[in-house]
Amino acid sequence: MSRKKNSRQWARLRILCYAGLDLMTIVPDAFGLVRELIPNASAHLVLRPQLPAQPVPEAVQDGAVFSQVLPPPEGYFYSDHANFTAPTAPPVHVLETALEIGGRKRGEIVLWREEGPAFDHHDEEDLERVAGYFAQVLRNAPELGAGGAGVIEDEAMLLATGDGQILYLSDSAGALLDQLAAQERQTFDRRTVPPFCMRLVESVVHGDRYPWLLPLGTLAMGGGILEARAQWMSVGGAAALHADGDAGAASRTVGIFMKFVVPLPLRIWRAIGSVELSPQQAEVAFWMGVGGGRESARANMEVSDAVLRDCVKAVYEKFGCSSEAGLLEQLRPAISRM
Repeated sequence: MSRKKNSRQWARLRILCYAGLDLMTIVPDAFGLVRELIPNASAHLVLRPQLPAQPVPEAVQDGAVFSQVLPPPEGYFYSDHANFTAPTAPPVHVLETALEIGGRKRGEIVLWREEGPAFDHHDEEDLERVAGYFAQVLRNAPELGAGGAGVIEDEAMLLATGDGQILYLSDSAGALLDQLAAQERQTFDRRTVPPFCMRLVESVVHGDRYPWLLPLGTLAMGGGILEARAQWMSVGGAAALHADGDAGAASRTVGIFMKFVVPLPLRIWRAIGSVELSPQQAEVAFWMGVGGGRESARANMEVSDAVLRDCVKAVYEKFGCSSEAGLLEQLRPAISRM
C-alpha cells in the first residue's frame, strides 16, 4: 500500500505529539496509529530516566503543593500487548529504533511481528519518523501538576496502615495499581502499597516534619494521569501522632483516594478522530477545541484567513453544527479538576 495514503494518520500523530502532553499519557493512542502506519503485532515503548537523576520539583497549583514521584531506576515501560494474545514463542520479526535528545539516548521503540513479511526499509523510515515525533514530546514534556483540566474516567480508593500495609483495596484501585506496576516493570502484591502511594502515606504520617508538603500526587500513566490524595481516616489520627509518636501512627488508618483523569486535549483529539477530516481540518478542529474558538487555531497555525474560514466551515458541516458553541459542546465534554 502506498505510504501517501496514510497522510491522515500521520497528521493525527503529529497533532497528538504537539498537544503538549506527557509521552506516557499519549502512547496508547499513538501506538494505535503506529499499527496502521507500520502493521505490527505488538509495540513497546521504554523510557529511561534522565541522568543524573534530579529531584522532581514540586508543582504549585492554586496555592497547593503537590508531590510528584521520581521514576523508577529502570524508567517507564509501555506495551500495547494487552489487546493481543501473548506470544508463546519469540517474535519472528523485530524492528527497533532509539529515542534520542541532544545525542543522548532516552529510550527505544520496539515493534514485533509474529508472522508475515519482515519489516522493510519503508518500515524503518516510518519508525524513525515516529521516533522523531516522540522525541519532540519528550523535549516539551510538561510539568505534571495536579488540578489540571480533564475528564475523570475512574475513581478508586484503598485503606492502609501508616507503615504501608493495605487494609482494603477496591477493584478499581487494584486495576490502576496493576497498570502502574506493569508500567514500572514491577509486581503489585496487593499487601503493601506501591512507592507512589507510600510517599502519600508518609506525607500524612510525617506531616509534622514536612508541613509544606500536602498529601497529594500526580503520575503519568498510559492514557491519562493518576491523581491521588491521602488523609487520616479518623479525627484523632494526626493528634495521636504527636501523642504516641511514629509507632502509634503506624497502626492507624490512612485513606488514599485516586482518580484516573484523561487530559482535555487528549479527549478532544479522540473526538476529532471520530469524524472524517482532512489533515488541515483536523488541526483546525483540534486547536479550536483546545483554545475555545477559531482564534486559537489562527494563533497555532500558519494559514490564511480564507483557508481558515473554509476549514472551519467544513468542520462545522462534518460535526453537524453551525457555530463555535455547537462544536465546543461536542469536543469539550464536562471537565473536572481534582
